[in-house]
Amino acid sequence: MRRVFSSLFCLLALLQSVSVWAAAERIVTLAPSWSHTVAEMGGIDNLVGVTRYARFPEAVPARVRSGELTVVGGFTDIKLEKILAQNPDLVLTASPLQLELKAKLDAKGIDTLHMQERSVDDIYAKFLALGERMGKQDQAKALVDKLKSDIASISETYQQGKRPKVYYELNYYYKCVPGADSYIRELIELAGGEPLFAERPGNAPAVTWEEVVAANPDVILIPIWPGAQPAVFEGPRAGNGTTTIEEVMGRKDADKVAAVQHGGVRFIDSAVTKQPSPGLAKAVQLFAEAIHGQ
Repeated sequence: MRRVFSSLFCLLALLQSVSVWAAAERIVTLAPSWSHTVAEMGGIDNLVGVTRYARFPEAVPARVRSGELTVVGGFTDIKLEKILAQNPDLVLTASPLQLELKAKLDAKGIDTLHMQERSVDDIYAKFLALGERMGKQDQAKALVDKLKSDIASISETYQQGKRPKVYYELNYYYKCVPGADSYIRELIELAGGEPLFAERPGNAPAVTWEEVVAANPDVILIPIWPGAQPAVFEGPRAGNGTTTIEEVMGRKDADKVAAVQHGGVRFIDSAVTKQPSPGLAKAVQLFAEAIHGQ
């Protein structure tokens, strides 16, 4: 009897030491950051569905073009039926906008992992969680360790001297910025900048242009991305696309703002800087170059 109990105890100990997750073999990603992360961890062959915005690494859009990878939608126009048609055993979702879709997937018994990051550490934690789901714990840890090292090295260069005040206009129509619950605020700080309005609660709190003028930023950053369409200021599509440096400089009282006076209104690649992905170190570098005028 003692031998039986001993065997059972050893079996339980063994089971507890093994991950409860079977390695995912068919993965659908509903955000470009997720497809980038899966590929970076060596799981590109496990991808069966991505969004039309998947850009990194180049092998992902290349597989879409060749028909090896299915596009399941954009970001908010993703169809549940198209996801289910890929027979996934793991679906990676992101942002509050996809929580309803996540709930539907959960109800159908499909494993999901959701990215709703508030800090860089949150992103690292989700990378490690994904490594567990994929059976690639070592690759996930290596990715996180490298990002930490690279970001620390970049950040060290920009932590001395004056910190320029930065207004990162996430959307020209709604005038929102990275808030207290946004990891982007942290990236700007790591790049040696002072993100304006960062104390406001939320992920992307609203501001007014009058508040921006009063805050007098040294740098104004405007998002740009491949294939970006011109700004739309009226109708149901208002807020789509991106604006221009000329539009910002032509706003009321813009001539009173230091960024306008000294050539500090600049574009920044939002396909990198607004993605919680393996491109985090590159995002910090891009912010640093834009903030410090390099």
